[in-house]
Amino acid sequence: MASGQTSISATQNELSRLRKSIDQTRARIEALSNRESSAMNSLSSFQRKRHNLSVFINQLEADLSRLQDTARVVESRITDTQSALSRAEGSWRNASQSMIMYRREHRGQPPASLRIDAVYKATTTSLANYRSEMLTLKDSLSSQKQLLLDVSTTQEKIISAKERERSSLVVTITKSQQELQRLRSNKKTLVAELQKKQQSARRVRSLIGDLVAKQRAKEEERRRLSRAKKSDAASRGSTVDTPQSDVRTGATPEREGFRSNSLPWPTSSTSLLHGYGMYRNPETGTTLENPGIDIKAPLGTRVTCVAKGQVSSVTWLPGYGSLVIVDHENGFRTVYANLATVAVKNGGAVTTGTTVGSSGENIDGKLVHFEIWFGRDRHNPLTYLR
Repeated sequence: MASGQTSISATQNELSRLRKSIDQTRARIEALSNRESSAMNSLSSFQRKRHNLSVFINQLEADLSRLQDTARVVESRITDTQSALSRAEGSWRNASQSMIMYRREHRGQPPASLRIDAVYKATTTSLANYRSEMLTLKDSLSSQKQLLLDVSTTQEKIISAKERERSSLVVTITKSQQELQRLRSNKKTLVAELQKKQQSARRVRSLIGDLVAKQRAKEEERRRLSRAKKSDAASRGSTVDTPQSDVRTGATPEREGFRSNSLPWPTSSTSLLHGYGMYRNPETGTTLENPGIDIKAPLGTRVTCVAKGQVSSVTWLPGYGSLVIVDHENGFRTVYANLATVAVKNGGAVTTGTTVGSSGENIDGKLVHFEIWFGRDRHNPLTYLR
């Protein structure tokens, strides 16, 4: 009986130790989960700050470039004004020399020369007024130039400060990425991050849809104005030519530069991490849909535009990082995502080979995400890349 009680007591003690061990394990798992969540949120926050800084610096640099262009124009005007003043003073000196010679040659002759004296005095007065105006203009232009130089210097100081801030963020992001790398083995974190990517993919579709809707509204307004113009012309007995579109739709829509195997790759690398369509994540075992292609690229790889167009969106999305959408104004749009830095601004004109930014890193590794859309429909980029 005593032996049985001893066995029961030992079993209860063992169960107690087991429960304690389970509680400790749960606590460690919860702490790890909290660390992962905190690291991911911190990294996203730092990346968003870096994106906003990059956009701000790009705008400052564009403003500085315009200021410097204006300063050069003002400098040119100062030079032109000085040249005009020098020419006028030279002409006056020549006229003075001629007047002196004339007086010497006609000394003692009838006072008809008084008319010439009057003309000379009037010319001298006019020249003095002109010289005064030119000097005033030159002083004004010099003041403008100094003001522009002062503003440019201030802009350069701000850019320098923001560049230092961005460099500091890059160091912080690197440390956060290293910490995140240590936590990536946790499947729960992986699944959450992959879900963010899928949500961002849907957000990109929504962005594209909004851009298409705005474009169609503009086109409808142009058609309305064209119909009104045509109707007005018809009432006057004339005709108005209506431009025809050369869009060809189908399995693979084509227009202008967008045809099969016609576009350059956005990176020097042509190696794929994930292709277009469905793929399986080996860490989580989940099947995901890729709306574009993921190109393997070392961190900081130059990313370039594949065709001419206009930047219609520069934004940041969780799991997608900094993102740029280019409207090629022919029905096609391209998306460049997972960028570490952005080198263009919203509304800016781009052409084939224009640097869009540099490649970054996400939960899948170091890559550039690239998509091609025609209207509201996305297409396999590999169809168009050569």
